[in-house]
Amino acid sequence: MKIEIHILQCFAPSCLNRDDTNTPKSCVFGGFPRSRISSQCWKRAVRSYFRDTNSQLVGNRTKRLQALLIDKLGNSVSPETITKFIVDCYSKMDGKNPADTAVLLFIGNEEVEEAAACLREKIDSKTAMARLQNARKSVDLALFGRMLAEKPDGSIDAACQVAHAISTHRVEMEDDFYTAVDDVLESRGEIGAGMMGVQGFNSACFYRYALLDTDQLLTNLHGDTAITAEAISAFIEAFSMSIPSAKQNSHAAQNLPSFGLLAARDSGAPVSLANAFARPVRSEDIIAASIDSLSDYHARLNKVYGLYDNATLAVFHDREDDSCLRDLKNSDKGSLKAATATIMEQVRL
Repeated sequence: MKIEIHILQCFAPSCLNRDDTNTPKSCVFGGFPRSRISSQCWKRAVRSYFRDTNSQLVGNRTKRLQALLIDKLGNSVSPETITKFIVDCYSKMDGKNPADTAVLLFIGNEEVEEAAACLREKIDSKTAMARLQNARKSVDLALFGRMLAEKPDGSIDAACQVAHAISTHRVEMEDDFYTAVDDVLESRGEIGAGMMGVQGFNSACFYRYALLDTDQLLTNLHGDTAITAEAISAFIEAFSMSIPSAKQNSHAAQNLPSFGLLAARDSGAPVSLANAFARPVRSEDIIAASIDSLSDYHARLNKVYGLYDNATLAVFHDREDDSCLRDLKNSDKGSLKAATATIMEQVRL
């Protein structure tokens, strides 16, 4: 089964995901400049949400696997033996810092425990690789996958695809020129700024999309149906509720989604609805206009391809009535919790 998550989320002035020039990320879509938040940024936000709500769902992204294994093993295994194990099973070490791996590894806690057990038992690397592959994966690792170029057998196919979030409308970047006062100098009667700088920001309504393959997720979690069901529900919640943390101390752009469409289908090609916004939305109510565009485009696609004829649809939104939904009025409507429950009723593991 494939589960699509389509979200519209409007943020107040913010800089949730910036580039090397300290400016909000952007792109050109439909011939117009848009604000953008990268998929990597939102995956990080999802993992942070998992960590805050249920830390057992989360593994680690780290170059310091050696340090984790030393914490587990103490002095019972030499650092040299641990290093050789890591090189044999995961990655070569960093040339500048031999205690770190050359790449950032994505590894679950139970996999670390299994690696430590293999070292204690002095298991050869071939047998260890097989045991590590069978170790229970953390939910975030099962969702987002792992690529190990040096050790392809240790790679994990992602069960989830996440699109870059893009604004539904044209966005021009803005600059905030700021100054900071030196309190000590001010107390002595001196004038002038202690420092000054420029910070880019913008405000935008974003279209966000993710696709979850429940069969691949079940495979990644070694056929554990209970954990897989928990992971599906947790991901829908986390993707809907998570917010990137960048520059929140100076912007506090903690704005939840205004609209969400969940679609569950046993067959048919998954579809992003981003092209609903190839022509930028223009309106005094950018959120309502974005919902209209999404619903209209969804109806046109379904008329041509019949993609959603046999799908289960569930909608949640913060509008006062359902007039914004247009062709989606027949969907199961309610809260995020109710929409998730509707989708979970269709999941067969």
